Amino acid sequence: MGRALLILAFVLLPAPSFSQAAATHTVEVLDLQLAMRAALRAIEVCNEAGFQAGASVVDRFGVEQVTLRNNMGGALVAEAARRKAQTAASFNQPTATLEPQEAGGGDAGLGAIPGVVPLGGGLPIVTASGALLGGIGVAGGGGSENEAKCAKAGLDAIADQLK
Repeated sequence: MGRALLILAFVLLPAPSFSQAAATHTVEVLDLQLAMRAALRAIEVCNEAGFQAGASVVDRFGVEQVTLRNNMGGALVAEAARRKAQTAASFNQPTATLEPQEAGGGDAGLGAIPGVVPLGGGLPIVTASGALLGGIGVAGGGGSENEAKCAKAGLDAIADQLK
């Protein structure tokens, strides 16, 4: 009976290595002022290049923090910028890296997932230690390559605060 009790205790009581994970998690959140500064700088750089762009910053979960649009930006630039930012945050990689996967076309690519924009112009926002804070996206900036440059300028504007 002693042995049966020992086996029962082993089965019913979790061992330390099998214990449950923490019930909560702590995450870092990008300050709203920094999000606005990054989005504004991205638009300024696109404006300097002659484009009327939109820029958006989302948190690590894809929730919009700020979206700005040039006064003359098209009706869809803000939405496209937000979706690029969400895509960059969701995949934690530049959206331009997702483009080649779409080259084959068809419904099997990432573009078939609602809300995913596998086009350049979206970048993840990470701390110097590598913690994901969110994403920045730019649209209406003259194509994927230039939009990525504008997004990078936005990140560069806040890089010192992310250390």
